[in-house]
Amino acid sequence: MKKTPTPGELSQMVLPLISRENIMADCQVFGALERFSGSADAEKAADHILNRLEEYGIDHKALEFTGYLSRGLSAELKVVSPFQKEYDVLACGFSANAEALEGELYYDFMSEQPELTQKENKLRFADFQDKIILTRHSASKVVREAQAAGARGVIAVYPTPDPVPHYLGTGVIWGNPTPDNAWLLHSMPCVNCTLEAGEEMIEACRKGRVWISMTTRVSTGPTRCTIPTAYIPGAKENFVLISGHYDAHGYGMTDNGAGDAILLEMARVFHQNRSSLQRSILFCWWSGHEDCPYAGSVWFADNYWQELRDRCVAHVNVDVTGCRNAHQIRARTTRMEGKEFTDSLIKEFTGRDPLPYIPLPHVGEQSFLGREIPITVMFKYEADPKTSNFAGVSGGYWWHTRDDTIDKVDYEICMRDAGINTKMACRILNAPHLPVNMLQFSQETENLLREIDNCLGPDFDLSPVYPKLKELQEALTRLTEALPRHKDTDAIIKKVAGEMIRIQFTYRSPYEYDRLGTPSNFQKFRAVMGVDRSNTDPEPYLFLQTDFIRHRNRFIGEMDKIIDTIRYQLLKWRFED
Repeated sequence: MKKTPTPGELSQMVLPLISRENIMADCQVFGALERFSGSADAEKAADHILNRLEEYGIDHKALEFTGYLSRGLSAELKVVSPFQKEYDVLACGFSANAEALEGELYYDFMSEQPELTQKENKLRFADFQDKIILTRHSASKVVREAQAAGARGVIAVYPTPDPVPHYLGTGVIWGNPTPDNAWLLHSMPCVNCTLEAGEEMIEACRKGRVWISMTTRVSTGPTRCTIPTAYIPGAKENFVLISGHYDAHGYGMTDNGAGDAILLEMARVFHQNRSSLQRSILFCWWSGHEDCPYAGSVWFADNYWQELRDRCVAHVNVDVTGCRNAHQIRARTTRMEGKEFTDSLIKEFTGRDPLPYIPLPHVGEQSFLGREIPITVMFKYEADPKTSNFAGVSGGYWWHTRDDTIDKVDYEICMRDAGINTKMACRILNAPHLPVNMLQFSQETENLLREIDNCLGPDFDLSPVYPKLKELQEALTRLTEALPRHKDTDAIIKKVAGEMIRIQFTYRSPYEYDRLGTPSNFQKFRAVMGVDRSNTDPEPYLFLQTDFIRHRNRFIGEMDKIIDTIRYQLLKWRFED
């Protein structure tokens, strides 16, 4: 029987095969297409991906889905009094259409604070009636409250001094709406403006009354899209999902045209070495990422729920890669794989000491956290703050702008990003046991809970979770000691590690999706940090108390289930031995 290569041996086989020329050629194709989801250009991009897979002899499928998508088409913003000036703005996705809407501009001065209490927000929104609101918060953070307060429109000021406005939507529904959450949609015209434009209008508002005219043109509705997929079988049916989105705002070459080219090249080199793979690989190129958001991956997670739950052991998301000036890589992860796993890769491929990890955020293609998937990693590629004054996503200001064109792609950095993601995949694909550190994760979980606990008032009591967490840690210790003595441990690691991730990083059932814009983990516990009776009215305070207690009970109850799963597995192994 042929010996399966170790992860290191597999890396040595596939990394030298990665072709800069192939990545460049695919980037040239994507760079000529404005890939708004479901558009003719986006479908041409999907066809290119499928044709490449056909050329490489890789088993592939074109899946089709309908997403409830929204795209800003055009927008205009003019100050008509006390001076006249037109500003460059972009309409927000899920904005309402408006033609020459005129009204008084009101500066949301309280948006200068990053977080506000319930009572502060109550005072804040009371002044929105019949005004067009100029805010430093993202439109998605304020639009529903503004509409309820009787505002007529929203202008969101981008926080960094970039030369062009950014495409940002107002949707907070993860994937397609359902009857239960469709109320979160709104009917308010919204635009995004630059910091320079915003500061000029803010200064005018400080001096007196300002009148503006705003036009928004938005296309919203069901849209048919394609998801190219490729499957590379290994010795086992369990698979690593490697994905990225091919749709974009405009040309979107660092978000995510270069990433799409990297995925194609990863598929090619792994296919050439398919006989050496222990686990299988599923590649997916999503649409509906920018315009829903995440409609494609949510549709896939819904329609392939059982396959993901039963067989997917990891998700590697490749997004915003190959960026000019992005010399620094940060680990953005659930931490289940352990600090050393990503630290060693970052050190190898950048030559830099790794910075602290970023908790996996509630953005990007994180549609699979309720599917018992133990490992999820989405590296963040960014400019070095020591040599650049840019601190946002990507290597420069062009993220989510019309300037994200092919000249923003650095092919040396593409090769680096292809390399680090390929080697990470090798470490998962051919590991004898999935590379997780469940005990370390549980200990870090306790540390996070205690940090949150220090910011909670006396009516929000986390003390009941700690004895159960200690019981879980004891069970995890026994499981961790037993794993090396057994083969085919993917299933128990999926069940235990995947459920630990689910109860920390999501708050709904494994068949539903959280709202966008929540914190990355322990969302319901973090929601009451700093909340007390002095800054919150009695009714919302009672509602928060009730929600907190229910989610504390959920956390304890789900830990009980994980402990029972571990005990059953240990007992089963004992009888098998």
